[in-house]
Order: sequence, then structure tokens, then C-alpha cells
Amino acid sequence: MAESTTQIQDIVEAAVENTRGKLGALLPVLHQVQHQLGHIPSEAVPLIAKALNLSRAEVQGVVGFYHDFRREPCGKTMIHVCRAEACQATGGRALEAHAKKRLGIDFGETTADGRYTLEPVYCLGNCACTPSIRIGDAIHARVTPERFDELVAATNRGEGAAPTSSSGGPSKFVGAAQASEAGRFSPAGERSAAETPLRVPAPRRSRRGAAPASTSDATRIYVPMDTTALALGADAVAAAIAAEADKAAIEIEIIRNGSRGAFWLEPLVEVADAEGGRHLLGPVRPQDVPALFAAGFPVDCDHVLSLGGPKDIPWLARQQRLTFARAGRIDPLSIEDYEALEGFDGLRLALKMEPQAIVDEVKESGLRGRGGAAFPTGIKWQTVLDAEADQKYIVCNADEGDSGTFADRLLMEADPYQLIEGMIVAGLAVGATEGYVYLRSEYPMAERVFSEAIRRAEGAAYLGNDILGSGKDFHLELRIGANAYICGEETSLLESLEGKRGLIRYKPPLPAIKGLMGKPTVVNNVLSLGAASTILARGAKHYLQFGSGKSRGTLTVQLAGNIKRGGLVEIAFGHTLRELVEDFGGGTASGRPMRAIQVGGPLGAYLPEWQWDVPLDYEELAKIGGMLGHGGIVVFDDTVDMLEQARFAMEFCAVESCGKCTPCRVGSVRGMELIERIARGERREADLDLLEELCTTMVDGSLCAMGGLTPYPVRSAVKHFGRDFGLDDQPQ
Repeated sequence: MAESTTQIQDIVEAAVENTRGKLGALLPVLHQVQHQLGHIPSEAVPLIAKALNLSRAEVQGVVGFYHDFRREPCGKTMIHVCRAEACQATGGRALEAHAKKRLGIDFGETTADGRYTLEPVYCLGNCACTPSIRIGDAIHARVTPERFDELVAATNRGEGAAPTSSSGGPSKFVGAAQASEAGRFSPAGERSAAETPLRVPAPRRSRRGAAPASTSDATRIYVPMDTTALALGADAVAAAIAAEADKAAIEIEIIRNGSRGAFWLEPLVEVADAEGGRHLLGPVRPQDVPALFAAGFPVDCDHVLSLGGPKDIPWLARQQRLTFARAGRIDPLSIEDYEALEGFDGLRLALKMEPQAIVDEVKESGLRGRGGAAFPTGIKWQTVLDAEADQKYIVCNADEGDSGTFADRLLMEADPYQLIEGMIVAGLAVGATEGYVYLRSEYPMAERVFSEAIRRAEGAAYLGNDILGSGKDFHLELRIGANAYICGEETSLLESLEGKRGLIRYKPPLPAIKGLMGKPTVVNNVLSLGAASTILARGAKHYLQFGSGKSRGTLTVQLAGNIKRGGLVEIAFGHTLRELVEDFGGGTASGRPMRAIQVGGPLGAYLPEWQWDVPLDYEELAKIGGMLGHGGIVVFDDTVDMLEQARFAMEFCAVESCGKCTPCRVGSVRGMELIERIARGERREADLDLLEELCTTMVDGSLCAMGGLTPYPVRSAVKHFGRDFGLDDQPQ
């Protein structure tokens, strides 16, 4: 039913009022209007433009730029099928074709009954357990065509709003309480962050240096609530444990922790002992729970799923965790848990230091940007500190859109206060009193957890005016993007924060000189800011002990795609790629030989077997034409068609280009056409020469890395896997 003019006007006025005084309010207003109406009707555009003192063209331009915003009504339920490389490596193309056939529609279309709209998405951050889809706000992992049909059937029965386990049943949060009212507004038929329940832990004492121990007689059982664990059925497992304990009259306390990143073992259930240690079991399915209790769970459980303690699992024991030291060990929303494990120690020290001393500590540590550019963090902070301005900003780039990456999401879901602490420290270092976290809309659980963490940090005087009575201020706001990969580039992100299309800015001036709203701005990745809190707490010299050469500290590797033991591995720089994919990853999930590995996201090169002994650091990878990027590693077995992967690289660039420069906007489309012609064998050698010429133009002429790096996967595919391009004399 069409909305009345009065209804649209009331909704727009309410959205504008909710965002009054906010910097760059257009995107938040559009999110709220679309949440209420399911789309952005044409009648709303002049109302929004007038209220925000913008032109209609500016509003229309923003609506048209971002994939999330819709001008026409959509179906009751949105289904997003992930098209990223990590999903392609495990059957994503077949799943995509099946979804279209099952629903009888193509991407961007709605079923005749108005029930479903099918859309592509280019990464859901669930890359270790692929293929993945999203139905409403629920993400599902390891989805086969058969599983897709089950999920659609469950949704038809009204069971599809919540995440479901691999066995198919609906689930809900255990012991839930209402979350913060500050959240993103989601599409029609979906819950916003403000409407989604999160567990609020009861106050309890803790021991410094160890995970908090319970003061009650109840056995504490940890069941993760991060995106991947939920996608694999963790909610259903928690519900099953609660039900079995109730039947057996066993007193337990279920804590919804973050994941340790061992996604191949999720849902990973942990039982706390009297000494503060943990006993791990996994992967646990709901149907396993009765047998666990029959075997003595939660105490002295003798079952095949019993794994011992964390040190008994080599995959965990071999890691060197600094940034992710608390992940999986604590309740993510408990400030007491965080403080018990060195949380806010770095901030307390920073509050007593001069800004230059903080910057010097970060410079001495050798910390480099973890988002992909690897620029020295301390130098960036020094530039902003030295700039004179009446206002400075700290901006966290959490627009983690690279296929094969999920570290930012995991940190924000498993240890959100670490990011908050790092941003406050950065503010103290450079003289900034305001900060923004720009989070991609594809991460609804990260949004819910982080929104609540901000609210609690404000209540505990870690955020806001007069932090811990120091007389120093820092205000933090979470902003949600609208599905545009290009907004991971720092200047595009700043444009989006200001409520504009995410077009690349020319540099210079650098954001450190002229950034958000024209003011000096630190733009750092989630992991860079998280590491800063560790450096302040433990000292630069401690951080320097890890790593090699110019790559200091730890590397956060994300094992994804066709990998047997996928997840997050944090180790010192310098380990080889082969060690990561074979020793940690265990080879392919399919059991077939590995053929190609893409390192560094969708703009990273495809590496053949003879390059897998390269040490993983920035300089060594650059020597072989690769890049480390954000640490994503996507594995493909010997069934992969590398010509198809090269074509997809160009397609991805065409879909996600901001359109500002011709080499990227037009070159990517021409690249797709050339590779399609090569596949048909029409003018193979001539077109391969032309493709190489086009790649050179894109590298040399593009304004940013989007167009400049897209040729990397294309060129590496042709060079190392020439047989797939009809070049029989090329190495494979």
C-alpha cells in the first residue's frame, strides 16, 4: 500500500529530529526513513533536502550511490547472497544460480507474491565458513543449495527472522535484555540495533590478570555470540544447554562471549573451572547436547567433542595473541571482565602523559596501519598533533569489505572496549575530542555489540566529558555505512561521514591536514587503534619484540575460502604463507589439492604454489608482486577457473567504483569485455596484449587503489595460471 504524503512527512520529520545537530546527517536520516518505509519514496526527497538545507540533486545522488538505499519498495524479506571470492571458492557460484532458480528471480528483483527480494552482497565477513547468505539480519554459514531451500521454507513458516543452526531450527538469545536505543535503522521487516536484544551480564567480582571467576555456585558456561558462531547455530546450542540443565536440575550461568576465532570449531562451548581455567568442547550442535550431559557435562565430560584447555589445542596454543588476547575469554560487554585483563590500563597511563609522549611511544613501537596501506601510525599521529586547529577528529575505518577478512568484525564483537580505549588514546595523543567509527552495514551484530559498549563506556565515565575525572573529554559515535566498498578508502569514507557520495578526494591535502569537515583527522583501521591500547599498556619495547624487519608486532591472518581449519590466527610477522595454510589451515576443506591463494583481499594477487614460501610481511610480499592488505588469505582448490576469477576482479571494480576517474570507471568494464572475449577464443593473443595495456593504464592513471590495484589479481592469474586463458606453455 502506498504511503500517504502526511505519513511520509511525519517519518521524515521524526528522522531529522533524531539526527538534529549531527555531523553529516543525511545518511542516518536515509537509514531511518528506509527502515520505516522500506525504501526512499520520491516524495521524501524534497522533504529531506529542505530539512537538511541540501539540494534535491544532492539527496538523489546519495540515494543512488549506495547499494543499500532503494527507490522502489522491496519484498517482505531481503535475501543477500554473498558473491565474494571466499564464497566462490566453496561453491558460491552454484549457490547463486540455485537461489535465482529457486525464487524465480534475478538479482535486484522481487518475487511476484512480494515475499522476497534477492540481492548480491560482496562480503558478509563470514569468510571462514562459506558460502554465506543473509536473510533479513540473520547470516547463515556453509549454505548448500539444499540448505538454502530449508532456510526459505523456514522463512515461509515464519521462522526465518533469527539465525538458525545447521540442523535447521529457529533460535533466540538466552537471558536477553534490551539493548541501547542508539542504533542503525534497518530495512523494512528487519530489526534495528535498538530493537535487538543483547544479554546484560549481572555484576560480579573479578581477579586482575585472569578471566573473572563466578562468586556463585553455578557453573559458568560460555557460548559465543559473534556473527560466525551465530551463523553456525550458537543460539540454538545455548538454548539446548539451558533446557538440559533445567531438566537435570543443574545450576549453570550461560555467558555469551565473543569467539576465539577458531571458526572451524564453532559453536565452541567453554566450561569454567574453579581455578578460572576453561574446558573447551566443539563443534557442538544442538542435537549433541543431551549426549554431553549424559557424559558428565558440564563437569568432567568424557565425550568425543571434548578438546581440553586452550593450550591443548595446537591451533590456539601456537598463536602469539596481543590484539586478540581477550577474544573469547570475556563477556564482550562486561567492563569488569575487560578491566580484569589489562583493559583501560593504557588509557590510565595516557591520561597522565603529555600528547607528544604518547605519540613517541607509538612511533617507537613500529606500529604500521593494519588496514592495508601499512603507513606508520605514529607519523600520522604526529602530523595531526602538529596541525593547528580548533577541532580535530579520530575516525576509525571499520568498513572491512575485503573478501577473506573478518578481524575488525571479530574485535568489535569480542572485545569492543579495546577499540574504544584505542580511540580515546589517539584523541589524547593528537588533541581530538570527537571520534567516529564508520562501520559497514553488512555487520549487524558488530553494530549491536559496539553500540551497547559505547553506552556502557559513557556510563562508566570512560567516554564523554571529564574522562575518569581527568578534565579531558572524548565523545564517540558509531556511524553505519550503506554498502559501498569504496568507502573503505579513507577520503571516500570521510565524504560518506559528511553525508555525501563516497567519491575519492584528490590528495594532497592529506586527511591528517584537511580531513573530516576540513579539520585535521586521524584515520586508522580497527586493528591499528586496538594495537595502540596494547602498546600504551605494555610499552613500545614489548611490542617491538614481535615481528621482523620493518613489520613489527603481530600479524592478524584470516584463513578463508576452501580451507579446512578457517579462522583468525594472530602470530608475529615473518611466518610463511605455506605454514599458515598447511599447518594452521590444514589444507582445503574439499580435500583436493590447493591451486591458488589470494592474499590481501579482492585487489590482491593470486599466488601459485611456488610462491607460498614467502614470509608474510609487507616488504617480502611486495617483492613478488603481492600485498598483505588486511591479512585475508583465500584458498582455492584445483577446480578453480582462474579466468573466471580474473573476470570477477574486473566485475567487482565495475560494480564498486566510485566513478570519479575514467581508468577505473571505464577500464573495469572494458576489462570484463576483454576477458569474456578471451574466454570465447576469438582474438586471444591480441586481446591478452590489449588486456595488459589496459591494466597498465588502470595502474598508472587511477586516483586510488580501487582502480590501481584491480589489475593485480588479473595479471597474476594470466601470468601464473595461463592454461585457463588458453596459453598452454604458461606455468600452472
